[in-house]
This record gives sequence, C-alpha cells and structure tokens, in this order.
Amino acid sequence: MNQLLGGRYQFIRVLKSNAVGQTYLAEDTQGEQPLPCIVKRLQIASRNPRTQRFVSVLLKKKAETLSNFTCSQVPKILDFFEEAAGFYIIEEYIEGRPLSDMFAQGRPWDEASVIQLLHDILSIVAIVHSWGVIHRCIEPAHLVRRESDQQWVLIGFGIFHEISTQVMRSQTPPSSPLLAESSVYRPTEQTQGQLQFSSDIYAVGMIGIQAITGLSSLDLMKLRDSSTATNGSTSPRLLWRDQATLSDALAEILDRMVCPAVHQRYQLVSDVLNDLQRLRRQETHHGAIAQLGSEAAERSSRTSMTSMSWMRPVGLGIIAILGVGALMYSQIPQRWLAQRSLQRAANYQQSGATDEALAQYEQAITLQPSGQAFYERGLLHQSLGNTQAALADLSQAIRLNPNNGTFHYQRGNIRFGLGDSEGAIADYTTAIQKDPNNSNAYVNRGSVRADLGDDQGAIADYTEALQVDPNLAAAYLNRCLSRSNVGDHQAAIADCSQAIRLQPNSVFAYQNRGLVRRRIGDTRGAIEDFNIAIRLDPLDADPYYNRGLARYELGDRMGAIADYTEAIQRNPNHVFAYYDRARLHATEDNITAALDDFQQAAKLCLDAGRTRCYEDAQYQISQLQNPDASNPIPAQEPINLDQD
Repeated sequence: MNQLLGGRYQFIRVLKSNAVGQTYLAEDTQGEQPLPCIVKRLQIASRNPRTQRFVSVLLKKKAETLSNFTCSQVPKILDFFEEAAGFYIIEEYIEGRPLSDMFAQGRPWDEASVIQLLHDILSIVAIVHSWGVIHRCIEPAHLVRRESDQQWVLIGFGIFHEISTQVMRSQTPPSSPLLAESSVYRPTEQTQGQLQFSSDIYAVGMIGIQAITGLSSLDLMKLRDSSTATNGSTSPRLLWRDQATLSDALAEILDRMVCPAVHQRYQLVSDVLNDLQRLRRQETHHGAIAQLGSEAAERSSRTSMTSMSWMRPVGLGIIAILGVGALMYSQIPQRWLAQRSLQRAANYQQSGATDEALAQYEQAITLQPSGQAFYERGLLHQSLGNTQAALADLSQAIRLNPNNGTFHYQRGNIRFGLGDSEGAIADYTTAIQKDPNNSNAYVNRGSVRADLGDDQGAIADYTEALQVDPNLAAAYLNRCLSRSNVGDHQAAIADCSQAIRLQPNSVFAYQNRGLVRRRIGDTRGAIEDFNIAIRLDPLDADPYYNRGLARYELGDRMGAIADYTEAIQRNPNHVFAYYDRARLHATEDNITAALDDFQQAAKLCLDAGRTRCYEDAQYQISQLQNPDASNPIPAQEPINLDQD
C-alpha cells in the first residue's frame, strides 16, 4: 500500500483486520514532521447503490458528531473521508500499554487497585454518555495506559463497526460478529440489537471481575451458569465470587454492574461512581478507626489502671447521656428538617419554581434519604424531560422501599418512554403484584405488549383493567385498536364507541374509530370521525393525515393533497404526509413538487436513521428523474415506512 490514503496518510502496518474493515498504523505526511495516527477503514460496498450512499452519509454524520466532542482521555477524530468503496476515519495515535497486556499476566489485582481502575474507566464513560453516545466496544484491548501521563484512554468506539456490520449482514448469511474473547464483555441485549447505556456499564463490570480474579476472558466465559437465568433475562449470571478475595460490598457492586437483567443493572454511570466512592470512604473510615484504636491501646499501657478506676462509672454515665442526646439531636431534627424541605419543594413546584424545588429535594435527601423524596424528585425530573435523572431517582426510591407498587409503576412509565420494553413490563408486573387493583398498570403493560406486536396479550391486560374499573376509557380506547389488529373489527368499533361515551371530547377515541372504519371499508364513516377529531383539536396533524388517506380512497385527490398539506403545516416532520403528498403530485404530473416532497421525506428518514424509509424515497426520486424507467411510480396505495 504505497499510495497515500486521502493524499496524505502513509500506511505502516496492519493492526487488526476482520470482515467489516481494517485498522492500520499510519503516518500523516503533512506537516513539519510525520506524525503517527490510526487509520480505520470500514467496508461500505453494497450491491444496492442507494444503500451504499445511505451508509456513507450516515457514517459521515456520526464521524462529524464525534469529532465535535473533546475529552483528553478519548482519541481525537482528526479526519474522515470516503475512498475506493471504503470509509476512512483518522484518529489520534495513543502511545501506551493496553490493559489487555496487563491482564495477560494472569495475576489478580488487589481490591484498592480494582476500585481505582473502575473509577478511572467509568469517569471516561460518564463523559462519553453525556454526549449521548454509547461506546459499544469497551474491553481491555480498548483501554490504553498513555505513556506520557499514565492516564487511561478509551479507544475503539463501536458505532462505525456496527453500521458496517449491518451492511454486511444485509448481503451475507448471518454469522457471529464477535470473537469469544470479546463476547464476554457484551450483554445479551447488545447481541440482540437492543443496546442500552447500561450495556457499557456491563462491559466495565466484566473488566473489574477479570482484574479481581486474574482470569482470562475465556475462563470467565466458562463461569456462566445457565441455571441462574433471572427474571426478564434468558442469559445466565456469572458465578465468579469464589474465584476472588474481596469485600462483600465490592462484590455486590460488580454483580449489579453485570446483572443479565437490564432493569436490575445500574442504569447510570454516576450511580456506580457514587457507590464506589461510598465504599472508598468506608474503607478509609475503618482504617482510621483501627489506627486510633492501636494508638489508644499504646497510651493505656503507660497509664496506671488503678488511678483511672474511680472514673469509670461516672465516665460511662456521661457517655451514655451524651449518646442519647446525640441520637435525639441527630435523628429527630433531621427528620423534621427533611420533611420541611419536602414541603418547601412541593410549594416551589406548584408555583413553577423548578430550580428551587430541585434544590429543596436535594437538601431533603441530604438530610435524610427516603424513598418518597427520591420518588417526588424523580417525578419532577420526568416533567422537565430529564428522563435519565428521573430513572435514577425512581430506581433509588425502589431500593429504599421495594414494596411500594406506585414507585414501580412510575418507573415503568419512564422505562416505557425510553424504549426499555422489558424493564417496563417487569415494573408494571411488580406494581400489579403489589396492588392488584392498579388498573393503570394493566393498561400501560398492555400498551407495551401492543407495541411489541403482542395484541392478544395487550387485549388480556386491557380486559383485566376493565374488570377493576369498568369505566376506564383508556382501556376501551386501546383495546379498540388491538382488537382491530387481530381482525375483530366490530368489537373494536364497540370499544371505541364506549370510550367516546365515557369521554365525548376524546380526540384519540374518534381517531381510532375512524382508523377501524377505514380498515373495514367504511370510508365515509371514517371521514366523519376524523372531522370530529379535527374540530376537537384543530392543531393535531394526524387527523388531517388520516382524513387525507380516506379522501384519496374516495377519489378526491385534491382533497387528499390539501389534508396532507394541513398535516405538514402542523407537524413539519411528518414524513408520511410528505411521502404520500409526493406520490399524489407525481400522479398529477407535478414532478417538481413531487421531487421536493420525496427529497424532504428522504432527509427526515436519514435524520431518523431509518434505512428502508430512506431507500424507498430515493427509489421514487430516481424513478421521477428517469422518465424512461421500466418501473414507473405506481398509483398511491397503502405503504409502511416503519419497517427499517
């Protein structure tokens, strides 16, 4: 490879190679003297040219985003470009020794060193997560002790590798993407394509276990016991504790970091760091007590016991009185002050002073941590859109009061919003176990199941909710769509109609009934329902879009275009409205307008990372730009752009 890559990077040697790309050591020849750098080449060749263009654009967007972030313990992205069916990323070269070399010696680390290692790695991961980025590939080989300052540097971000792997999978039979040595650091949800921020925490926890045991990654694999699979997870726990000498406190932290069940694992890096810091303080405190004890024993050996004996009864009495007084002073006022802070927080919250409310919650928690304080602060974080902070607070509330069904229910709502379906179902199930009359927990669990395609399970949950509360409109409303999805359209219409009787001003009830009526061919009835939904909420884009579909089915193309336009005015990111309006413009030979709408649809799909949606819009654009194509744009028919 004598030719300069990108006109400036001179190849030196291959560092790593696999099916999706290669990593090289190279030199940047531009500058006063050549500087070493890392070159990553990612394979983006595809039999589908549109897919190749999409992947190229996506890789550039990801590289551009990461290059804007700076951290002294993460290599800088110096350059990126596309050349010869490959995408190249140029990274800063880190001179140092990888953690994998240190582990190769096979010697266990002492507990203090492991705690320091975990703290150092997690401090970097916390910064990466604050960027909204999941590393994906944390393992010993990707942690380098930099020679210049002995700081750990986290290399080997997995987002680019993952994108290229997806392209390869789309063209070749599936194969195992990970070597056994690497797979030990990947939790089950990651291998199943359901990546979480806590997946990185799992990887760091496995590194901690490897350090404290001195075992190789392959030996750690052998410690997995399939009989220990936990609720909500099909993967086994790691039976490692008898392989190491460590405190119970550190063992519990590591176990929670690598818990196979996502919802039982640490969700935030800050939670792990806090627990490690607490463990450090405890060890320092115990060490100080031991030292003071030895000094006191040494002094007492030089003191006459006879001369001190007369002081014992009085001294013990004084100590006892002081002890009771200290207990009363430290416990009763603390509780009272904490309650006062909670009341002040509620008052501030009602008046809209959210910063002051958060400060009062923090004070209450500092004075006396309680499940209620964490719960109420979590709800405030949720209302402000701070979902990760809300999740952390609800998790802490549950740790302090695991039998509170309301805490589980609210955490389930947060997990549902974050896309953690498994964790949401687990929380709703626990909430129902704690309170079988929690009808809302049944409804929300049904909604998660419906989102997962389990409409029969969803119908069962909605029905259970109605057994508890026969007048719960939300249960009828949701069961309406699920029943329609399984083909029971008449029962679905009956449910939506009952929801309307219970809540005559429900926009969703009319929308859902309109959708069902359209499914069974009652297009005019559907339009009537959409008209009512529009009158109830003129600012909602969806009733206009759905009425546009119905109008098209009745042959009213201009009316459909008008409705799609109204939907776009209310929601400029409504990709379906752009796409369907484009197809109607095309059938009306308004090619310029059709191209504009398809291009906007393609942009929205690309921004959302939806491959199939983007490819379909690009295909339509190519058909319009090539009038002689053998496959002209068909007349409008129902489409599904969601299956990416």
